[in-house]
Amino acid sequence: MKNLDSEKLVTVFKSGNEALIALAKSMLDEAEIKYLVKNEGIQDLFGIGVFGTGFNPLTGPIQIQVLPGDEATAKEILKDVEASDEAYEEPEENT
Repeated sequence: MKNLDSEKLVTVFKSGNEALIALAKSMLDEAEIKYLVKNEGIQDLFGIGVFGTGFNPLTGPIQIQVLPGDEATAKEILKDVEASDEAYEEPEENT
């Protein structure tokens, strides 16, 4: 998103799961909340790739950032996506 002052933005969602990032962006678009996506497009930087974490360990996960005044609303909108991401990241237990 253009014209957002990155020094004043707050991170409301971060993930290495590109499908969940796309879903989160779509939900914020629908709510007409301006956002900036940080670290997107640089996940394969230096040819390291994303390993098992879903993101490049040097650049970190993709982050969606919003203006402070939109933080509470954005987090409420994205709470189910956040829960899905946490379930995605939990390792499966072998029983």
